[in-house]
Formats: sequence, structure tokens, C-alpha cells
Amino acid sequence: MHCYIEFSKYPKWQTRELETSVKKQKKTIDASPGTATNDPANACSVRTDATSIRTDALEHEKRPDGVKKDKRGKADDIASKLSLKTVWAAKQEKDEIKEAARNARYAQELELRKEEIALKKKEDARNDREDARRQFELDERIMLTDTTGMTDVQKQFYQSKKKEILARGLE
Repeated sequence: MHCYIEFSKYPKWQTRELETSVKKQKKTIDASPGTATNDPANACSVRTDATSIRTDALEHEKRPDGVKKDKRGKADDIASKLSLKTVWAAKQEKDEIKEAARNARYAQELELRKEEIALKKKEDARNDREDARRQFELDERIMLTDTTGMTDVQKQFYQSKKKEILARGLE
């Protein structure tokens, strides 16, 4: 009785109760014609009333689907297949957009690296010119140095440096 009280609240069991009551009415009509009227027309009308009660109850309250049936219904549903196609198409479109953005970033990064290399070459060229200018100033200073008041060792050092400078200049 406890289970009946608990389950009688739910629509699934309420329709089941109507089905069993209709079945019992059919059995009582068929099984005991002596207790009911012996008139077949009257019995037929009782049977029709019971059937109509049953169909009316089922029309008003449809028994809810079970979990498995609900899942199967959703998987087989054409609309879900279409939605899967649209989701897949949207995913493909997003992937294409991401790929295009990634390619744009790679192209931009390549351009930045090319500019960076060009700037590095310019800087190296400027540094080479600066080094050449400094070397020229040092060489000029050595070439213009007066060796008349120097010792023999100092004169010999400056003479070797002047020869090196002249050899570099001829190359």
C-alpha cells in the first residue's frame, strides 16, 4: 500500500491504473454475464464506455517517455542530424577563420622579421663605417706623429705601425 500511495502521484502510474480498471471491467463483463444484464446490447455499451474512458484518459495524459526511449528518439531525430550538420559547418567556418588569422599572423611575423633583419644590416653597416672612421683617425694620428724626439725603440715601433697602415691601404 505504501508503494501504491507513493507511485499513484506520477502520471505513468495514473494511466496504468486506468488501464487496469478498464481490463477488470472487460473481464467482469465477459466473465459474469449473469451478474450483469443478459442483454448483449447493454454489455456492448458498457464495453464501449470503458474503452472510451480509456482512450479519453490516454488522449489527455500521454505517458512520458522513459530515459532510454528519450535518448534514442533524440539520436534518431532528423532535426538533431540537421543541427549536427549546422554545428559542424559552424565549426568548419570557425576553423577556417582561425586558420586565416594564424596565416595572417605568420605573414605579419615574417614581415617583422624581414624588417628586423634589414634594420640589423643597416646597423651593422653603420657600425662598420664608425669602426672604419675610428681606425682612420688612429692611423692618421700614427702617420702624423713626429718621431724626431723619440728613442730608437719608439721610432722603430712607429715605423712598423706606419708600414702596416700603408700595407692595409694598398690592399
